Amino acid sequence: MLEEAPVQAAATADPAAEDAENAAAGTRADRILRGLRRAALSPCTWIVLVAFLVYWIFAYNQYMQEISQIGACDLGIFYQATAGWAFHLYPYVPIKGYAQIGDHFSPIYILLAPAIWIHNSPATLIFAQAALLCLSGIPVYIAIRRVWGMPAASLMLVAYLFSIGMQGSINFPVHEVMFSAPLIAWGIERGLAGRWTWACILIGATAFVKEDMGMLIVMFAVWLAINRKWRHAAIMVVWGLGMFVLTVDVIIPHFNPGGFTYANDYVSTLHANTFFGEIKAVVEHPHNTLRLMFGGQEKAQLWEHVLLPVAFLCLASPISMMALPSLVTSTLSGRAGHTEWQWNLYYEMPLMPILFIAAADGTVRIIRWIRAIAKWNEAKGLDWLGHRLVPATAGVLAALFALHVTWGVTKTEAIGIWMNQPGAYTAKNHQVQNVTEALAYIPSGVEVRATNDLVVELAARDTTTLVGSKVEKGPWAAIDMANPGCPVTPPFVPGYLKTLQQQGFEIVDQQGPIVILHQV
Repeated sequence: MLEEAPVQAAATADPAAEDAENAAAGTRADRILRGLRRAALSPCTWIVLVAFLVYWIFAYNQYMQEISQIGACDLGIFYQATAGWAFHLYPYVPIKGYAQIGDHFSPIYILLAPAIWIHNSPATLIFAQAALLCLSGIPVYIAIRRVWGMPAASLMLVAYLFSIGMQGSINFPVHEVMFSAPLIAWGIERGLAGRWTWACILIGATAFVKEDMGMLIVMFAVWLAINRKWRHAAIMVVWGLGMFVLTVDVIIPHFNPGGFTYANDYVSTLHANTFFGEIKAVVEHPHNTLRLMFGGQEKAQLWEHVLLPVAFLCLASPISMMALPSLVTSTLSGRAGHTEWQWNLYYEMPLMPILFIAAADGTVRIIRWIRAIAKWNEAKGLDWLGHRLVPATAGVLAALFALHVTWGVTKTEAIGIWMNQPGAYTAKNHQVQNVTEALAYIPSGVEVRATNDLVVELAARDTTTLVGSKVEKGPWAAIDMANPGCPVTPPFVPGYLKTLQQQGFEIVDQQGPIVILHQV
């Protein structure tokens, strides 16, 4: 009798309900198929796919050829942090000697833990960055298509995917911008679509990408207020300011052995050592602030390369306010080396979706203002402005201009050079072979101190620390005498080798300039 119960229950089920359930399932399947069909026919899909393939091949080639920037700073650091999340739920970084959230507050790397479980390698992070950055082009395309139409959106997408921020990020893997760009792009797109709650969730999530995203969230709240979303704006202000203060004044100093805060970067320029003191200095001394932001050739180049591709059209849109915190903090920084002022690094990547979408929104606003002025003045000669093709035509022209500018930059940057001269990013004779054969001498599961360019090769199998970091440790050492890289130079190496030998290390293998030592 017990075995017959399921059959009996099935026999007495409501046929109409079953038919409705099957119909709903069929409808869902149909919607999925239609969505896949539209995606396959969309130019966005193929543009993003081609860009990803180009960037992945370029980045993976750099990784395999052991080009100089593929080292402990920053690929090794972020790999160790992600592996820490994956296997210990704590982002300890042996290279630094403390948790990664004591350097930059980027717990979002925990999202890549499953990828590390599948393939435990620094190359996994390179793949993830190329994929996430290229996928950020999808919401940019959708937002621009809604305003300008498919042709202009397609052209603008190509320009976006080859923008300076994108190329700088791919050329210097890996960094947290891989998360901020798609979150910002989708957040703005959802806002323009009227889905404000989802927009707030996406933009709010950038607080877990990096500590400075809190101020971007505040500027997003200003955009919300302009659109009369008062409750959303109030929540975002509290969240953005709260997370900013919490991360820069509490979390980072707590997890950093030296109690370091990034406020120190502005002491030489704003003459204050706290963020609140620096904000006060900015407000009380506007002339000094403007001089710091726009003075000098390097900063002029930064503003030019950021704004010129979108023909300054972004300035007509309140969306562009979200770019201000990053531009202001980078140009006010007094960090040695002025790396934050450079226009061809990864710092500008979070700005790209903001400025490209703002350019489309700004163009529409400009046309609307001209229409209003023409109507107010009863200028009959400007009746053509009311035609629905005007925004689309303006969009195509703006997109062609953006393509022209970005392609001109591409030819002089790493991607363009690599496309024209593939051999330009190939290791010197026997370099890869020397590294592979030398590092094979070191067993797995041991502690190794290594120079910058050798850290990544060892990181997935050994506990690796960085020579010159003052926290290096372990009975094994791997030294590149010719090109040790950050933070030391070749003249540092002979003295360091002598120090190791005094500590009982002996040279056990050497392949070209690669020296392996073991402590007896």
